[in-house]
Formats: sequence, C-alpha cells, structure tokens
Amino acid sequence: MKYLIIGAGPSGLAVARALRKNNIAYEQVEAESQLGGNWSHGVYENVYTDVCKDLMQFSDFPMPESYPDFISKHHMLDYLNAYANHFNLIQNIEFNTKVIWVCSIENNQWKVNFQDDSFKIYKGVIICNGHHWDMNFANIKGKFTGEFIHSKQYKRVEQLVNKRVLVIGSGNSAADIACEAARVSTNSIMSIRDSPWIFPKSFMGVPLGRNKFRRAPKIIQPLLIKLLLKLTFGKHSSYNLAPPRHRVFEKHPTISEELPYYLKHGRIKIKPPILKTKDNFVWFQDDSKMEFDIIVSATGFHLSFPFLPDELIRKDGKNLKCLGYSVYPDYKGLFFMGWPQVRGGIGSLATLFSNALVDLIKVEEALNIPSGKVLMSLKNKESTTHLYGAIDIYQWVKKHPFKRLIKAGEKLSNKEHLNPITTAYQKHD
Repeated sequence: MKYLIIGAGPSGLAVARALRKNNIAYEQVEAESQLGGNWSHGVYENVYTDVCKDLMQFSDFPMPESYPDFISKHHMLDYLNAYANHFNLIQNIEFNTKVIWVCSIENNQWKVNFQDDSFKIYKGVIICNGHHWDMNFANIKGKFTGEFIHSKQYKRVEQLVNKRVLVIGSGNSAADIACEAARVSTNSIMSIRDSPWIFPKSFMGVPLGRNKFRRAPKIIQPLLIKLLLKLTFGKHSSYNLAPPRHRVFEKHPTISEELPYYLKHGRIKIKPPILKTKDNFVWFQDDSKMEFDIIVSATGFHLSFPFLPDELIRKDGKNLKCLGYSVYPDYKGLFFMGWPQVRGGIGSLATLFSNALVDLIKVEEALNIPSGKVLMSLKNKESTTHLYGAIDIYQWVKKHPFKRLIKAGEKLSNKEHLNPITTAYQKHD
C-alpha cells in the first residue's frame, strides 16, 4: 500500500523527495493544473521574496548562481519545476485531482474520496495543502459599492492604476500592495489596528538571512534585533506611526524597504480601523471620511482542511493542536506538513523536516503505533501557536533523531502492550 501526498507546493514536493529517497511508495495529487502551490495560483505578478534565495532553496538542490538575492515568482516557479524534474517527482503527481474527503477506516488505513467520485485506500495521508488559500476577509459594516477584493485576488498593477486605493492590514502583502498603489494610484491608504515591526530586507548590503547575527546565542538575539531596527527603521513616530502594541515576534514582522520610503514621501498614508462604509465612502475611527474605488483586504487566511471530518480538525484559530508540528497522538498514518508560519524561507527547513517526517513514518511502520504517542512519551506538548522561528524547528528535529524515536517507541510498546493497535475511525459512504 502507498501513502498519499495532498498538494504539490514546496512542502509537498519536499515530502515527495524524502519519500522517494527512502523508497517509500506514494502517490501525489494536486488540485491545480501545475505544481507550485501558492507560487502558482496565489501571488501577484510582481511579487518578490521577502527573504534571500539562501533561505528559499531546498538544501539538496541549490538555486542557480544567476538568480538575484531576492527572487521573483517566475524564478521560484522555474526553480520548483527544475527540482521536481531533477528528482523525478512529476511522474507521481496527478494534476487537476481534488480531494473532497479523507477518513480513517479499519486496520489503520485511510479512505480518500476524489472530486470525480472515485476513491482509493492508502496506508497513510500527508496533508500539504498550504495555509494561503482560504481567504479571511475583513468584516466591515455597511455596503461598499466599489470593488472589494482579498489580497490573494490582487494579481496585476493594472487593478490599481489611477484609482483611490484602501488596503486593510499591515503585513507583508498589505505593505507590498500599498507600495504598488503608491506608484500608480491616485492615493494609497493603509488602515491598520496595530503598527507593525518593519524590518529591512538587507543590512549594509547583506540580506538578513545571510547576516551572521542569526547565529548568535538565543539569549542576545533580542538585543541585536533591537539594535538592527534602531539603525535601519528608527522610531515609529518618525513615520507618524504609533508604537506597536506587541513584541517583535508575537506577530510576523513586516519586511519592506519600500514602505518606510513611501510613508516618508507621503505617498502612503495611515488610517485607523474602519468604522463603516456606504456607497464609495469609508468612515474611520478617527471620524474622518474618504472616498475609494477599491478596497483590498490583506487580512490573512484561515487554516482550513475542508476534506477532513471535524474530529481530525483540531485547531485553535491558526494553530493546529498537534505534536511535533505534524501528528496526533491517537491516529496512525496521518501527517500534516507546512501549516505553521515560520519566519524565514521554507526551502532548507522543508528538506530537514520532510526527513524528520519520514522518521516518524518509519517508527509507525516498525512498531505499528502512532508516532504522536511516541512523541508524547518524550514529553512533547501540543502546539500552542502557528508562529515559529526557523530555529525552533531545527532544534526540535535535532532533539528527535530516529534512534531516539525508535527506542522510545519500543519502550512504550513493551510497557503498554500496544502492538498491534486499532485506531478509532469514521465511516464514510
């Protein structure tokens, strides 16, 4: 029997590479007509990465030296296709194949139903469906008669030309779109609840991802970050921004060198949250009123698994309450990959964690117990947030080598007589 990988974005491709390298039989399905995930269907035409290529590339497949430090959507898609071709992954991908239901059945197997009314039985399912697709729109009062879109629906700068633009949000997408509007629109306004921490892409000409202070001891990193922000961005009051009400990494920082520039030149103006709308007018909480042609809701995404029964969607907001970022303690053969929002690039981290996920699969196959139960025996706790630094994932992988996992699993099996197990399951007609 085989495993099924759902999704062929960066995470899904990294998992496929790890399974293939370890001779684990699998199939892979992708709902879209091409690979790439969000890079294929979710980003706008002029997008560039916020982190340098060093952090975006898979550790076992370097990006071409000809690529610039910060790469475009087209660079990324070319790279992902080259990766899939190099490791012979495309032959295992079924495109235009949408999963509509996944449920566990007898003997710890998994039944997967597809949109064409077919189904298959798998040994396990690895969910790599991403977290940048289920749009979370801002909830605004009243009826706005202009154009109201989500940032995911913004594709080309022509959508903003000579228009009065309001962007809701202060994250990376909001900053990028507001800066695009600053170049071509009549005006560019950002409506924000809390000022973001704004990081540069580079410091002294060196991308932040390549700076050596990232390797500094964790205890002094906050001091280095404060110094970096003081030397690059300065004070929020210098840009007519209120100080942030959150600590630096309680939310994802906004990485932009253009946003401070356009704020200083008056091409982007800041407004408080929206009070109400009527026709083309928007009232703000400072009692001001402005007229707009388009509102862009850059307000993030829901964490969604529409093909899973409620019992298998254990989330709290954007946090998936799982162990080891990937598994539940009471189900064998179910794995999640790529749901956390990690500061830094996905590439080398995806390679590293895919290999760790393979170790969890090997533990389950060797001992016939859920790997999540093994992680519980090693004092792993449920995830409490969706925000992580890359160092958190690296340290977790380092602490859980295969030998330690298998040893803990054997001890658990002997202690609790868990071999074989029967997992709870949901029937699906």
